[in-house]
Amino acid sequence: MSRRNLIDQLTALSYEPDSKSGDWYYNAREGVDFLARNVRSEHVAIYASSAHTFIFGMLAPAKNFNPPVFEDLERMHFTTDRTWIIEHSSGGGQPDRVFLSDPMDDTGSESLKGGEKLIFNRSFTGVSNFPETIEINQKLVHALDLYFLADRNAYCRLDEKGDIEEIIKITMLPKGKHPFPGRIVTIRADCLYEYMVLSGTYLIFKFDFTRYKFGHFSDWSDKNRGEEQTHATKYHYGTGPSASFVNGFMISPSTITYDDVLAKRTGRWSNGGKQYATFKIQDWRNKRLVEISCAPQNITNYFDAKPGLPFEVSPAFFRADVLSKYKADPDKYTIGDRTISCRNAWHLTTYDINEEGQVHTYIIYLSQLPYEEQLYWQAFNEWPKAPISKRAFETDYDGQFSTQYDPIIKLKSYVRALDSADLEWWKARGDELIAVVHLPASEAPAEWASEIMALDQMIVEGFQTKALRALLTAKGKTPDKEWGTIKLLEELLVVYGESQEDAKDVVAPLRTLHHLRSKLKGHGAVSERRSLEAQARSEFETFRNHFTQLAAGCDAAMTRIMSLLRPGVTPNDA
Repeated sequence: MSRRNLIDQLTALSYEPDSKSGDWYYNAREGVDFLARNVRSEHVAIYASSAHTFIFGMLAPAKNFNPPVFEDLERMHFTTDRTWIIEHSSGGGQPDRVFLSDPMDDTGSESLKGGEKLIFNRSFTGVSNFPETIEINQKLVHALDLYFLADRNAYCRLDEKGDIEEIIKITMLPKGKHPFPGRIVTIRADCLYEYMVLSGTYLIFKFDFTRYKFGHFSDWSDKNRGEEQTHATKYHYGTGPSASFVNGFMISPSTITYDDVLAKRTGRWSNGGKQYATFKIQDWRNKRLVEISCAPQNITNYFDAKPGLPFEVSPAFFRADVLSKYKADPDKYTIGDRTISCRNAWHLTTYDINEEGQVHTYIIYLSQLPYEEQLYWQAFNEWPKAPISKRAFETDYDGQFSTQYDPIIKLKSYVRALDSADLEWWKARGDELIAVVHLPASEAPAEWASEIMALDQMIVEGFQTKALRALLTAKGKTPDKEWGTIKLLEELLVVYGESQEDAKDVVAPLRTLHHLRSKLKGHGAVSERRSLEAQARSEFETFRNHFTQLAAGCDAAMTRIMSLLRPGVTPNDA
């Protein structure tokens, strides 16, 4: 049962239907059937409180329920807001004592001692402006490595694909025709049962399903009351005029065993049972192109060079648009200069782009990706059209620092140095903005335009026009009120000794960048965008080449501007 279906069923239990509600009032025992389904569901409701429903789940030592003593549970008394408290005891012929009291110490039930409450209703005592909140057992939250996200009203973590998954969810039900709203807390069953196995506990439900018409209920009939008991459930029931109730307890052990938990963890942290995709690779050790699974037994390394197998650093090549997914979601993926990370779920150790625009990495690093991610890369896999990049050869095979000039790396270094310099005329761009600037990987005009905009935001938008005007005025030059950022930079260069023509040449790449950004991602007509795209391809063959040259020009411009405006700021400061 999905969480949505679970909540729908609880809603049906909690609120009378708009029509044919007569039978509904007499069928409170439907709640017991729900609880039996609940513990076998994909998600388990551990708390529900509404007009006609109360479910409160807690954990208790399994050893106390072999067999269960329902009479002991019936002596239980508790409140949903009982938590750890500092108690003061006085009298009885004993000295005053102060001690820490556990929320399960004072329930009146021996079976529950040593157990754990799962939810706590909390309120800011004495302050009425703050609503009552639900808090979750922090031991459970920490053990499952969960984090509360307010916008989801859920305790969440990342799955193997780096997506946020809701493990414990707090859902508010509408008031409807009743004076107060309902609240439901659900937890993913496999997570709860894993915790129960490791803590040696059973899940104990206290429940009460009471149905009656508001404003029309008189009393319960003694002759229509009774009780039911099974090995796991005991409850009392009764009916009255257009009314019924059931209340009692249900005991539920984990549906998984310790061996199940161990097998799951073993599979997670080792290669046991992991699947591997097949890739076209350049097997340079055996001088061949071959398709091969990236499973560890199919590749080898220098230290244990098994005959006939390709080395684990054999490259695989991919169409450039393999990177599009990662560029499109910077919140989830981080693209470094030569790495890709998916939150804390996985990490591609290295990649690069060769002269033919193919993305390449090594088969060993593909094998370390989740299987679904391997299949994604497999869809873009192709035979090499050129060798790996010179930079990759220098760093990965020769073990040297690369001699290749990368204007994007240089510009990012400049921006980080400016960010840390605390200058009035520079607005810090921040790591988040810097991280999304990359060379275009594909020949898609949209990607090229997006990279143009990102570069412009990182560089041109960093300069503060008002402060540049003040700086120019302080140098004895009265700026025209129509001058924008780039014209102000040009005039500042003149003030600092450049000729007007040289100053114009220095800022030309920045002017080109800003013009392209405004036309490609701003107000340019479709025909104008198409013309600019055609011009870039005609002059530079590829968008990647065009962007590289433009970035190199911006690097030269920034180098000259910084040498005059802020001589102490260099890329080495980053």
